[in-house]
Formats: sequence, structure tokens, C-alpha cells
Amino acid sequence: MPSAELTAAIERLAATARARVFCLDFEGRRYWVKRQGQPRLRSSLLMQRILALVFGLDALKPARSGRLADEAAALRHLHAGGWPVPEVITATPNRLVLGDGGSGIENLLNAEPDAARRRALIEACADLLLRLHAAGEWHGGAQIRNFSWRDGAPGLLDLEDHDLPGMNLAERQARDCLLLLYSLTRYDKNPAVPLLAPLAQRLVQGASPAVRAEIARLHRRLGAPIRLARPFAHKAGRDVRQALAAEAALGAALAQ
Repeated sequence: MPSAELTAAIERLAATARARVFCLDFEGRRYWVKRQGQPRLRSSLLMQRILALVFGLDALKPARSGRLADEAAALRHLHAGGWPVPEVITATPNRLVLGDGGSGIENLLNAEPDAARRRALIEACADLLLRLHAAGEWHGGAQIRNFSWRDGAPGLLDLEDHDLPGMNLAERQARDCLLLLYSLTRYDKNPAVPLLAPLAQRLVQGASPAVRAEIARLHRRLGAPIRLARPFAHKAGRDVRQALAAEAALGAALAQ
């Protein structure tokens, strides 16, 4: 439990902080505070839900709105297993107080001018995800924004989508791979240092046979909507363009 002094400092900052997630430094240590958010209402989530329903792809279902209690349970479980996640200081239905998990990896990627160095950081995150999967675990929201960097190594952040009821382990891990690949399309801009194709190959080859089979099943069932969308890619929104780029890289990896 946090001390009375730390609790008072959090309350003072929470009274004025506008962001859902904010940090404070107290007695030489950094803490992060996350407040319960509102359900997410985005067109991309609606489309994701429709695709999952129409094509029978549970792994594509949007996660239910994250409850802080679920995230706290996931963080405690992974922390006890030695995985690089923030320590849970305290959790209530409305607030989660965490120890410092490092810098968000996207801050480093956006500030790094060297494409080869960006690729190395991303590959380190992908390798951490594969190790997590090999241990029978999963992230649930494995977009690149939900990784961190601390002491020269990647970590895991934002486990609020970890609880994925109705999905088996292969579906959860396949979902992780798809989310990571999908979130990386904007960093694949330098032809001299390609990212998506080799990363897709890394994820597919590093996956278990059951996860590779699930990824292949997703790829087959998404074939029809992908073929319909491809001629209109130049006019489509960013979500569609990202999905097409990620699917192309995944298809090439599965064909090898």
C-alpha cells in the first residue's frame, strides 16, 4: 500500500491532471497513475467487430473496455513470473498506481532518426513477445505503443486488454502478432531498411504450430475483404491502408 504522503500527493495531482494517465515523482521514485476510462467508440473498432462476426474470427474481436482490476491482475501475474512489467502499487475500481515501467517505446522510435536503429528496437520488442508466447502467456493489446524501454531492454505496458474471454491461447497469441504487425506500418518507410516483411517472417517462424495455424486461418478468411479493399487503398483511410500493408507482409511470411 502507498504511504499516506504518496496518496496525498496523488490526490493533489489528480485534482488538476487532465490526462487519464499521468506520472509523478515522489521521494526519488517515479509512479504512474491510470484512471478508469470510458468505453472506446471508434469506427475502426466497429469495423473490427463486424469482420470478426461475419467471418467467425474470434481473434479479431475488439477487447472489452479494460477494467483496472483486470489489468492489475494481469500485471501482478506477469510480474510474479519475472516479466518486465510495472509493479502494481495499489489498485481500486477507479485508479491504478504503478511503479515506473520505463519510457514508452514509441517516444524512442519517433525520436530516432536512424531506420536501422528503429528496426533493432522493434525487433527487440517482437522477440520479447515471442518469449512471452513461448511461456504460455500473451499481452492482449500488443500494439507497439504498449511496449516500453528500460535499462537497455524492452518491457510490457498497458495490459488493460489482457482479458480476452472466449478466446483460446492460440487465438490470443495470434491476435498479439497481428496487432503488433498492424501497428508498425507507419515505421516501414525506408526501402533500404525494410521492416514489415522481415518482422512478419520473424513472428510467423517464432510462433508455435498452433499459433501459425491460427494466423494462417485468419489470413485465409480475410482474403475476400482484402481483395475487395485493395483497389480502393489509395482512397481509403489510414486503418484500411495499414491493414492491407500488414496483410501483404503476413501473406508473404506464410508462403515461405
